[in-house]
Amino acid sequence: MGSGKYSALSGAVAREQAMGNIAANLANVNTTGFKKDRVGFAAILQGAKQATDARGINFTRIREIGTDFSQGGMQTTGRSLDVAIDGEGFFKVQRNNEIFYTRSGHLMLDENGILKTSEGLTVLGEGNLPLQLDIAIGANIHIDEWGTISVNGIPAAGRLQLFAVDEPQNLIKSGTSLYRLEEGEGDQPLEVFRVIQGNLETSNVNMMEEMTTMIATQRSFEIHLKALEAYSKLSEKHDELGSVS
Repeated sequence: MGSGKYSALSGAVAREQAMGNIAANLANVNTTGFKKDRVGFAAILQGAKQATDARGINFTRIREIGTDFSQGGMQTTGRSLDVAIDGEGFFKVQRNNEIFYTRSGHLMLDENGILKTSEGLTVLGEGNLPLQLDIAIGANIHIDEWGTISVNGIPAAGRLQLFAVDEPQNLIKSGTSLYRLEEGEGDQPLEVFRVIQGNLETSNVNMMEEMTTMIATQRSFEIHLKALEAYSKLSEKHDELGSVS
């Protein structure tokens, strides 16, 4: 009886955690460059162990929460320092001595003409060097599909560079659209890539899909709670019969 209770409880806890993940996805449906997370469920015991170790009663757990790096949509802004990545790759950015990766191309220039993200991180270009533009107010900035930056028709300080990482699934989220690599992992500059000026990549969260998943998860959660309640009632009856005998 107790094992059945724990099985139902583990299922309810796993679904509650999944609901938290769905809520985080929905909260970032309008976040530039955001990549949704997906929950994978697993049984704690596999194969014959279900019968031998758990006497036929298994327990649910969340196997992993993985990030879906599929392409988001394109939102036209017309702003010269908004740049969307079309295809694979990440912008490489730096804060102090920390390196991060992002798909969010909402960029700006600081007072020294250094290219920054909207969060204030320095954008790194070719050779992992910061990009600094000597630019006057009202100058025309053009970024072509290969990342080359021109000011008033004259090539400026290099080009935007995109990077690929060895194992994208090893990227660790550090906020809504920033990622960092696990220790020992590396990156490589992409030789071929495409960026689109005047656009931003939107979140890859599909609201209707998330709502459907949320409803299914909520129903599963309620089923596990009902099972838990049923086991509690059976335990009460079992105790009553035990006291009578």
